[in-house]
This record gives sequence, structure tokens and C-alpha cells, in this order.
Amino acid sequence: MTRLRPFLESCWRASWHRARRPVEGILVDRELAAGIAERVLRNMAVDADGDLDSSRFLAATLRETASHSKLTVAQERRKDSDPERHHDPEDQRYARNLDLDELQQQHPERGFDRPEWNHMPEVMKPLAFAQLAKKDIKGPDAEDLFLEVLTELARERGSDHKAPITDLTVFEEIVPMQTRMLQHRSIDLHRRRISQKNQTNTGPSFDALSDDPDRPMQFADPSSEEGAGLKFEQIYSQCQEALEPDEWQLVFTLYVAQSATVQDLVDDQDFTASLALKPGASASTVRRAINAKIETALEKLRKCLIP
Repeated sequence: MTRLRPFLESCWRASWHRARRPVEGILVDRELAAGIAERVLRNMAVDADGDLDSSRFLAATLRETASHSKLTVAQERRKDSDPERHHDPEDQRYARNLDLDELQQQHPERGFDRPEWNHMPEVMKPLAFAQLAKKDIKGPDAEDLFLEVLTELARERGSDHKAPITDLTVFEEIVPMQTRMLQHRSIDLHRRRISQKNQTNTGPSFDALSDDPDRPMQFADPSSEEGAGLKFEQIYSQCQEALEPDEWQLVFTLYVAQSATVQDLVDDQDFTASLALKPGASASTVRRAINAKIETALEKLRKCLIP
């Protein structure tokens, strides 16, 4: 247990930070976040029954913490009838939160017809238009794409007969959902434009088309590349088999828990012994070995996340 204490302490700190900010735009009170983190960590440790694999345990704990934190925020908003409860006051991406419970109410015949839906354009359209403007989509095209997304939020999927709006726990989750939907539609729109240009007698020459800024290879928005903004538990879930356990431990120690620096590892005899260096290796040699191991692990993650 003494050996596990530093690891569990670092897990608690990571869980507390995740409880405070389970979704961008939410900021939970310090005391409430501490209670959520402690409860989740205790339950996860009991369920693990002493088998604490650091990376797997942390990833699962952070997932549970985020889920419980969002549920707690939703319950407090419902109790106080205040959609702004625990909303980060520094989040200026859109004007205000709407009542998610109202948005999710579905009439058996009329569908999603609550008055709260009438406020969606005024709240979400400026954010959508700003995103589309970066892709040179403006005017009627931007309006059409936004209305398509608004419609899709309330359209039942064929797979489970549920509308995307019902997947949300807190209103702040609608922002990344809208972003993803607009990203897909903007790519489709650019492809249609290029298809029209390539029709006989309607587009430029092949050489001119090759220099077109709307070429598919440039569709990807750097700010939304696969892997950008992913949380540790998502990265671990996607790339669990890509790294060896000791590589996951190194990534966790340096970048997630931040419980040690490279210099701390250089001075840690137990850790340096695991590097299979010659006895009496200099500090600079140990540092190079650690940096090489880090670079190898990060390169594996890059290849896993951005194939």
C-alpha cells in the first residue's frame, strides 16, 4: 500500500481536475469536485480488488469521474431550475445555456416541439457561422448547413431510434457535437463544389485544379485533427495496445499525473535500472535514454491517433 500511495495521490489529483472540468465550459465548485473525485476513486479502487494497473486504472477512473461530474451538474441544474449552474463564467463561446431538459422533451406525435428550441438559432448560430467562415463557407451556404445540423439534432437515428440531442447530459456537450456535424457537412460541401468544377466545360484545367485551395487533402481543420484535445482516457482506449506498459507508465508520469520530471527520473535509481544501461552510466547518458524512450512512445501515439 505504501508503494501505491504516490500513484493513488496522483490519481486523485487528476480525478479532481476532471471533476471540476468534465466538459469544456463547466467549472464545478472545488468542494463538490473533491467529493466526486473521492467517491469515484474509492469505488474504483474497491472494484479493482488491489489489481491497480496504473494506466488502465487511471483511464477508467477519469471516465467515471467525468460521467459522475456531468450527472451531478445536471441534477443541480434541475433542482435549482438554473441551466447556468456550474457554467464557467469565462466561457464566452456562446451567449447562454439553454434548458437541456426542455430540449430533450419529445412529444409522441409532434416530436421536439418545446419553445426552448426557438432559442437555439440565436445561441448556437454565431458559433456555427464562425466555424464555417474559417472554411470559407458563408452566406446562404452557411445558413443551410446550420439548419441541417439543427434538424439532425432532433432526427432519430435508424440504429437506435434516438435523436442525438438525447445523448447529452449537460448543455455544454452540444458544442463539440455541433462542431463535428458541421465539420462533416463542410467537407461534403467542398467536395460537391470540386465535383461541379470537374464537370465537362464547367471547371478549370487539371493543373489549375491541382492548385485549388479547396483540394480534399486540405479539408482537414488543424484545430480538429484526430487526437487534438483528446483526454487521456480516450487516448488510452484507442491506443492501449500500441504502447508497452512501461511506456504508458512514462507517459502517465510525465504528462498526466505530472508527478515527476525527466530530471527526477534521471535521479531515480530504480527507474534508471530498468533502462538496461551499463553500470555507472553518466547522467547525460541516462537523460538521452529517457528522452529516446519518451520520443518512441509519443511517436507510437501519433501513428495510432493520426494514421
